[in-house]
Amino acid sequence: MRQELLAALLMCLLAPLNAIVAATANAMAAGFAWGLGNRHAQPDLPYWAIRLDRTHANLLESLPSFVGIVLIAQVLAVHDQVTVFAAWLFLASRVLFAFVYALGITFLYLRTMLFFTSVIAMGAIAWRVLETLGAA
Repeated sequence: MRQELLAALLMCLLAPLNAIVAATANAMAAGFAWGLGNRHAQPDLPYWAIRLDRTHANLLESLPSFVGIVLIAQVLAVHDQVTVFAAWLFLASRVLFAFVYALGITFLYLRTMLFFTSVIAMGAIAWRVLETLGAA
């Protein structure tokens, strides 16, 4: 398996893990009866539980783009040091982003820098694909 596909697979596994952590945190904060029920009413959750929900939602926003770009690169046989590095950089920045966001760390805008690092990593893979297609 190519490294880029492995990074995409790990990102796909991170999404349900992130959902489980967020759901467990919400159930702990609001009570397991609420967590196992229909959840018609949203209780006042602590900030850390809200941040875990937002971390998961943010991951779900970027995951389809990353997987799509990696799959297109694989179909076109675009595979080099740049795409491998960018795929692992994306994975690392998204994992760190999740921790920084969940912990509420605002030091030096670290969360924002990690987010843009992941966007740049996706862009690097997309750029290599566009170069292969002769569009860049």
